[in-house]
Amino acid sequence: MTKVKKLPNNIKEILSDTVVFIAGGVALSIAINCFLSDNDILFGGFTGIATILNYLFKIPIGTAIFLMNVPMFIVALKKLGGKFIRRTIWATFITSALIDIGIFLPTYTSDLLLSSIIGGALVGVGLGIIFIRNATTGGVDIIAKLIQINHPHFSFGKSILIFDAVVVVVGGLIYGNVEAVLYATVVTFVSAQVLDYIIYGVGRGATIMIITEKGNNIRNMIIKDFNKGVTIIKGEGGYSGKGLDILLCACYDNQTQKIIKKIKSADENAFFIVTQSKQILGNGFKSI
Repeated sequence: MTKVKKLPNNIKEILSDTVVFIAGGVALSIAINCFLSDNDILFGGFTGIATILNYLFKIPIGTAIFLMNVPMFIVALKKLGGKFIRRTIWATFITSALIDIGIFLPTYTSDLLLSSIIGGALVGVGLGIIFIRNATTGGVDIIAKLIQINHPHFSFGKSILIFDAVVVVVGGLIYGNVEAVLYATVVTFVSAQVLDYIIYGVGRGATIMIITEKGNNIRNMIIKDFNKGVTIIKGEGGYSGKGLDILLCACYDNQTQKIIKKIKSADENAFFIVTQSKQILGNGFKSI
């Protein structure tokens, strides 16, 4: 019996990348061709610039995106590495081709607000699933990646939001349509939120700070009932002068209220400070 040869790891990686990039390209193609472009709804970044060029000179959107990206690939090669740029070139080529080929679905023109919301969500999905394969669709995405190297706390979504706003304002002046700018704001906001959720969503959670006189009991309760680690810091009440325990506990969003309710049953005088955490990395959460 003939044994089936396994594919080399680099071939597997290329095939996996290709499947993901096609999925991202399909989402972007549907967004642009079915919800945004034919409704004259602006979008930011190189896609927005390409849409404006298509509006003015009938240049295919996907072709314009790819050509504008060529200088960006050269600039980013040293900073971001050959492997990342190769992936990005491949992702940009696939998405640009799919945008020009189009997806054989009807254009939705009934409600511009709904088109903006759905189009923005699909853009966020398309970009997000490409980003998690350590690639981008070029242009502003590369700029956002370069910014995050020097400023890790600054999210992709926020970086892209700033650049998108500039393109949208310029596009609004060219279109001569205030509504186009307003709908573009919806698209940009929705896409940024979806993008950040896809990239960071798995690791999102909350940090609970608990100030209590019953630190040991509450610590044991959290470990036993919720299987979460707790850090105890010894403190002192500024007004009462009494010794207090300050407990720090990281958890997922859907556990926050359950933990607070459980602690309240053990110490009704406990004081809570809850903060949102964009990412929680380490043992028991997303691996580093």
